[in-house]
Amino acid sequence: MKKVSLLITLIILGFSCQNNNQTSSKIADFIPEDSELVIQINLLETFKSAIINNPLLKKTKLLTIIEDNLMSIDSLNISGPLLVCYGPKSDYTFISKRKHILTKTFLRDENSKDSIWVFNSKKPQDKSIKSKQTHPFVKYDAVLNKNATFSLYFATKKNKNLLFNNIIINVDTNPNSIAISGIYTDSKWMEIYNGILPKKSYLSKISPSSNFYSFVYSNFDEFYGNIKKLDSTLFISEFSNTFFNTTKEIGAIKTKFGDAIGIHSIDINSSNEALSSQQELIKSFRSIPIFKFDHNSIFNSTFGELLPKTDIKLYSVINDFIIFAEKESIIEYITSTFINKNNLSNDQNYITIKDILSDEVSYSKTYSIKALKNVLDEFSISPFSEEELNSYKNASFQVIKDDNVVHLNGLIQKYSSTNNLQKVKEQFTVKLEAPIIGKIQFVSNHRTKQKDILVQDANNQLYLISNTGTVRWKKKLPGPILGEVHQVDLFKNGRLQISFATQNHIHIIDIFGNYVKNFPIKFNDNISKPLSVFDYDKNKNYRFLVVQNSNLLMFDSNGKRVKGFKYNSSSNIITQPKHIRYQNKDYIAFLKVNQIEILNRRGKTRIPIDEKFNFTNQDLFFNDNMFTTIEDNGDLVQVDIKGRVSKKTLGFNSQTDIFASNKLLVAQWDNILQIGSKKIELEYGNFTPPKLFYLNDKIFITITDVQSSKIWFFDSKGKILDDFPVYGTSNVELENIDKDLPLEFVCQSNADELIMYQLY
Repeated sequence: MKKVSLLITLIILGFSCQNNNQTSSKIADFIPEDSELVIQINLLETFKSAIINNPLLKKTKLLTIIEDNLMSIDSLNISGPLLVCYGPKSDYTFISKRKHILTKTFLRDENSKDSIWVFNSKKPQDKSIKSKQTHPFVKYDAVLNKNATFSLYFATKKNKNLLFNNIIINVDTNPNSIAISGIYTDSKWMEIYNGILPKKSYLSKISPSSNFYSFVYSNFDEFYGNIKKLDSTLFISEFSNTFFNTTKEIGAIKTKFGDAIGIHSIDINSSNEALSSQQELIKSFRSIPIFKFDHNSIFNSTFGELLPKTDIKLYSVINDFIIFAEKESIIEYITSTFINKNNLSNDQNYITIKDILSDEVSYSKTYSIKALKNVLDEFSISPFSEEELNSYKNASFQVIKDDNVVHLNGLIQKYSSTNNLQKVKEQFTVKLEAPIIGKIQFVSNHRTKQKDILVQDANNQLYLISNTGTVRWKKKLPGPILGEVHQVDLFKNGRLQISFATQNHIHIIDIFGNYVKNFPIKFNDNISKPLSVFDYDKNKNYRFLVVQNSNLLMFDSNGKRVKGFKYNSSSNIITQPKHIRYQNKDYIAFLKVNQIEILNRRGKTRIPIDEKFNFTNQDLFFNDNMFTTIEDNGDLVQVDIKGRVSKKTLGFNSQTDIFASNKLLVAQWDNILQIGSKKIELEYGNFTPPKLFYLNDKIFITITDVQSSKIWFFDSKGKILDDFPVYGTSNVELENIDKDLPLEFVCQSNADELIMYQLY
């Protein structure tokens, strides 16, 4: 018996060891050794959205690489990280965990090893899969940001571009920008800046354009010594040594008249003294002297290929800067823009970019639209036009040598208007994979302390989209969401969940799109109204109320029926039940076809109302401390907490839509919008029901004419807000979704597209 037990134990241990070996394999272990390019896609749905919604990424080769060598990205279903590798010998190779491959056609045994799936475009059934490679990508796992849109490794001997080679970077995208951050794996930057710490760059203060670059150094002798080791042909004259030791930054400024070399001085008096032999005055321009310069060879002999080959003949001193150029027109242009404060450092868009990037740098480069086009064309399937890039002004990149690491940061961002008088600004649009259905909502994200966007498409895919337009995740639901979603804190720990109903289910999912324990709950009979969520005492002991035609079912936070709640009725409920707390009492109120029903917590009648009504599809509100709605003839119906009924004829007709808070009632019919007692005559159109928002101590009333695609905002006195109407095809959601003061609103812009605006 002991021998049998020992044998079983050994078998279990052996199987366990084998299983551990399988699960310990990493996808990076299978990268082909010759791979010059490795792309790690962290979440395929986020990547898909980025390709669709970012105009720059849409034209790159990223999508064609996948679709030409694997399959259509719309058909590709991978639930975990995917590596895309390219090497001259291995060609394109795709690697992921086998458990993450949900496209079954790929799951052949010959494409798997140690729980890893490997697919090669030229050898789809390669049985010689090798693991435990020594590819450099493996060493940089700590650099990778798992929340990035994708991460990228690139190193090739064919590319001589010092800025964009030998890099491993994280790429974060939204519809308006591409941001990169990472490090160099092996480059000359380490040698150029050996022993030199990053410092603040100042040349943008003198540059009139967004096409310049500069090298920053705290000690010229060390800097020259480093570049001399890389280029033995360099030599430095006594004049050069004296002059450049008075400087701390040098760079090239490209203008429409030609290139200039700009220098930032440590001490302008010392720099002028070093230039004392070069004082022949050519002319003055706006009180700035322009001098002749005879040592035109010093830049190329001292800095070599770091600076453009320019025939320097002139120079001027402007504050702490010295500008060298071939022609007077170049210096005059730079001088003029500086005096008129039109230099780059005063450009609001450049300021925004610089605020995001690092203050202290070793090297910085900013691209004009034309220069950016040349860079992007290398990575695109077809050339960009300058018109396509007009809104991407001041794309900037930085190299930062820090200890034994050289960092690369960059930002390509859509240009924002500096017109401070504009009250409404478009932030971004996001295109979904199918037409939008239901309501677009903001939901709180407890991780970011901000708000995200929740929206569903006609394929019943639910999207969570960040407030910068990045798809965080996508989840398939069994049907359309009924009404609005609600957020709850089921576990009372500050981590929020999203609750809602579809036709046969109650759903509660967390911020990552995963179901919480005990949910979803499935029903045999259809749910006929949106899910109501009550927190009677604000203690997070939630109640979930489900309507099934004439029946009400109540559930607790564990998904169990609340036994103390019973409601019996023979007629259908036509509005979503609402919880109203007034004078320390709880009321559950809703409409039936000809009744107003007001219950207590147990489902028993709290306010009996014997009078019969003729209701249609209007909602029930609590206005002026009374339960308020309208009948099909347009009469306003109100019931107080003692059950007394009053009716008012206010000129509303049978097609009137209302929305109300306790203090204000808004109505719309025909071409009339009534806010309180104020009537506003609108253009004739097809209007959504009005909505009322109270934010920043202000009341906002919104309405959309879907016929002309116009959104209108009014204040509580009926005045149209500045810059309205704006474009939109649905009603809006208005919130403060981030940490700044302006509000944001989101709506539908096309059948399959949403748009977000900022309201100043």
